[in-house]
Amino acid sequence: MTRTARPAPPASPSPSIRPEAAGPLVPAEGAKPAGPLETLIRGYAPDLLGLLGDAGASLLAVESVFAVESDRRVEGLLRLERQGEVYCRHVELRVEDAPDVAVRCFEHDTALLLRRGLPVLTTVVYLVPPGPRVDPVFRVAVRGREVNRWRFETVRLWEMDAGGALHHGTPGSLALLPLMRGGWEWGRLERAARRIEAAFPGEALPDAEAVLLHLAGHHYTLDELVSLVGRERMIESSWSEHFRREGREEGRRDGRLEAHRELCLQMVREFHPGLAESAAPLVAACADPERLARGIASAPRLTGEELERLLRG
Repeated sequence: MTRTARPAPPASPSPSIRPEAAGPLVPAEGAKPAGPLETLIRGYAPDLLGLLGDAGASLLAVESVFAVESDRRVEGLLRLERQGEVYCRHVELRVEDAPDVAVRCFEHDTALLLRRGLPVLTTVVYLVPPGPRVDPVFRVAVRGREVNRWRFETVRLWEMDAGGALHHGTPGSLALLPLMRGGWEWGRLERAARRIEAAFPGEALPDAEAVLLHLAGHHYTLDELVSLVGRERMIESSWSEHFRREGREEGRRDGRLEAHRELCLQMVREFHPGLAESAAPLVAACADPERLARGIASAPRLTGEELERLLRG
């Protein structure tokens, strides 16, 4: 549950990988701020080792490296030791699958292997479904015959049981609760928040708790989340500006959604007046602006029955 110390950058970088020491959780003005999940890796890496497949290992450093070939910074590079052997764990966070995941992991891992002279293992962490049908593998074939392959381990957070995480979890893993199966339920979020607060008494808003709230924002409004921790604690924390930005964006989204709803109802009244009464609650309940936009564009050419079916989803 202790946070990781700021690691020193290694000496003599190679042409392909440039090391960057992991900065503070709230970077200085002008520096590129770490996203919430990168913050979690930098600050709570020991809590995540079991999830990544490194239970029992000791954390030596958390590093950020720049891969010149892909013009991309790799935030999650952990240097670990287990039973006398030192190795690296590359953590690749993915919101969605992409056809080049295996290529990117292979590129980064081989460059790191040559640079560090240490084994490099990769875990691709998929945050939301559906994820890939099969785990990423980089293959080398000659005339159709496979001669080499590199496997990359995967974690699909939505397949993990939130109840187990609540029972055994530490602050870093509890922060991921909203992405786990059943973890978005309010009672579980409350328990996770209280557990994190107990681990860091006196802090206005521990980073792990802020990440918990950020991820729970996919299910709850900012006002609801403020009620979970208290407005004063949120304002006093280093995350206050982050949540103010989220609140402004939430307001803009709500405004756009209301505009879509009003225009959709106008189109229904104009082209399908007999449907107006039954369509009103459907439009009011619809939180998908894309579906409302399809209803707006399609109203002139659809039948009343077809439009109602579209609005029902």
